[in-house]
Amino acid sequence: MEKLALSVPEAAELLGLCPSRVYELSRTPSFPAFKCGNRTVISAEGLREWVAQQAKGGVGA
Repeated sequence: MEKLALSVPEAAELLGLCPSRVYELSRTPSFPAFKCGNRTVISAEGLREWVAQQAKGGVGA
């Protein structure tokens, strides 16, 4: 089964970024992150859409 949400380290690895940069991105409105208790998690589907938008020259990076 595919994960619906990723941890910050998992998302960082997929994006080729360091976790601190993903935490920075998680504070921007366009990035698909949300809080689950004390943890920041990233929507897997939202991350795919965000990456596609960035590749098209989108804003919010």
